[in-house]
Amino acid sequence: MLVTGLLSLFLSLFMITARAQDSVRRHPRIIARVDSLNNKAVPLIRQDAGRAFTLLTQAELLATEYNYLKGLAIAYLYQAEVLSQRGYSKRALELYYRSMQLSRRNHDIYNVARAEQHISSIKRKSGGLKEAEKLLYGTLKTFTDLNMPIDVVNIQLRLGLLKADQKRYDEARRFLDKAYLLSRRSKYRYGEKKSYYNRALLLQTLKKPDSAIYYLHKALHLDTLAGDTYGKALSYIELSKIYIGKKEFDKAMPFARLAHSKADSTAALALVKTSVQLLLTVSKAWRDKDAIIQWQDELIYVDNTINERERKESSDFIDALRMQEQQQVRLQQNIEKAQKRSEQQKSVILLYTGFLIVFVIVVFALGYNYKKAKKYTTQLNAKNNEIQWNLALLDKLNTEITKQNKKLEDDNALKNKLLSIISHDLRKPLATTQSLVHLVNEGLLSQEETKDLFGQLEAQYTRVMALTDNLLFWIRAQLRGVPLEKVEVNLHQIADNIIEEQKIPISDKNINVDNILPAQLNWLTEAESLRIVFRNLLNNAIKFTPAGGRIEISAETTANETSFTVKDTGIGMSTDVLERINSENYYSTKGTQNEEGSGFGLMVIRDLIKKLDGKLQIKSMPGKGSAFTITFQASSTLIPSNGFVS
Repeated sequence: MLVTGLLSLFLSLFMITARAQDSVRRHPRIIARVDSLNNKAVPLIRQDAGRAFTLLTQAELLATEYNYLKGLAIAYLYQAEVLSQRGYSKRALELYYRSMQLSRRNHDIYNVARAEQHISSIKRKSGGLKEAEKLLYGTLKTFTDLNMPIDVVNIQLRLGLLKADQKRYDEARRFLDKAYLLSRRSKYRYGEKKSYYNRALLLQTLKKPDSAIYYLHKALHLDTLAGDTYGKALSYIELSKIYIGKKEFDKAMPFARLAHSKADSTAALALVKTSVQLLLTVSKAWRDKDAIIQWQDELIYVDNTINERERKESSDFIDALRMQEQQQVRLQQNIEKAQKRSEQQKSVILLYTGFLIVFVIVVFALGYNYKKAKKYTTQLNAKNNEIQWNLALLDKLNTEITKQNKKLEDDNALKNKLLSIISHDLRKPLATTQSLVHLVNEGLLSQEETKDLFGQLEAQYTRVMALTDNLLFWIRAQLRGVPLEKVEVNLHQIADNIIEEQKIPISDKNINVDNILPAQLNWLTEAESLRIVFRNLLNNAIKFTPAGGRIEISAETTANETSFTVKDTGIGMSTDVLERINSENYYSTKGTQNEEGSGFGLMVIRDLIKKLDGKLQIKSMPGKGSAFTITFQASSTLIPSNGFVS
């Protein structure tokens, strides 16, 4: 009996040890598989984000299951790059930090530096220039210590751009010089090209177009040698922009055409769109109607193609996230099964350990086997602790995926709302314009009819431009980290300019608009945002004021607050309508002469006022008119007439 029990114990221990050794033998293949998935995803990050994210999710799950820290850190690094590319900066930042922590645990200082390098880019874009600078200097030291010249060049180029953002142009130039010299020594042609290209951008900022042209041609030469069509398209675009800025349209047009050709050959739709916009600008300067129509049609086509691709990529990306969630669930189930098997094995080991303790009392010679069993129990406990860590990590990932799905749904709802507004309120006037231009070109209208139609077109385009400004500033307001640059602005002058813009609808309805703002009332604010606010308030007042009515723009200043008011003698609003507007719901209705609106103006006004630290108050009575008052803290927005900030 005793011998039989001993043989059973040895057999069980042998089987457990064999399974553990089999797992060890399979581990190199797992490492190779994880590395292969990560490497396959890299070229797809900018081409097919959904496919790239799917491959990286598979690498993440496999690396997590086998505790391959380096592969997991790299998977997180590339996942973050996919998310950052698609605009999910906050989620990307979390993954970069997670990758950095895993690399530190694994003593992988190279990938720690890579994560910090990407984090610095997000910080720089969100306005955190000092934090980005600190991270870049740290990565520069790491890559220098590791003797990795190509990575050093890339960091020096990033520091050059950062110093330019900080308006420290001499330091920016020095970093670009260092990047150029090291690229030459290392025969890193791409780094040499980028040093020329970035220097050209810096010279444009410094208003030195001729010098910028010189360095762009040097960058083009290296792109030609390397066969970099995408890089050539970028340089051609910048050259065309410079010549347009110099009003030398004969030189701008060839570069714009070259940019269009190169961007189209590489299917770089964003660059194709930019080149078409440049061609359209030159055609407008030349007043070439056929070319204007041609490039406008292509611009619409490119925009539609970009939107279609973004919709497809968004769908693929969402599918990839759902797949990640499903795989996480399956992994959790597998871990739970493994945990149960581990618990069963632990029970068996404990049972035989007890048997060994009794048997050692009888036979001292079996002491060695007892020590071996005890050692294996310790290893099993460590494995269980590792499984618990994986389960906690999985729970956290599931929570983050749920939050990400909710954010994607909110972003999709906002996108649908914007597409609805664009398709109705922008496409309809453009379609009407096309019909009217066709009638004029065919000579089907008399001179008086043509003049009348062009008057309608002008009014229509005034509304389209206002809506376009609203959309652009709404989108800008949604971007996190976009700073508002405040400058000294004269309110009386801005009000006069907006009134002049709206002279056609004002004249058509014979409305008297009084600008009684003080001539010396200057504010420290963001100028374009204030213009958008004025324009929307005046448009709204004109829309709901009947013919022969009156609109008054006034201001009031106290010790604590400064405000301006746009008041009209229009039809006013009922209590129900006012409650809907004050609850910040999306709302639109027709004006006194059936003028249509997008309902987007007040949404834009509210967001801009919040960014400018102000508040909006609306008073209205049916048949008595409405008054829209915007109030700011005088200490932060008012500038005395002597020009100094209080």
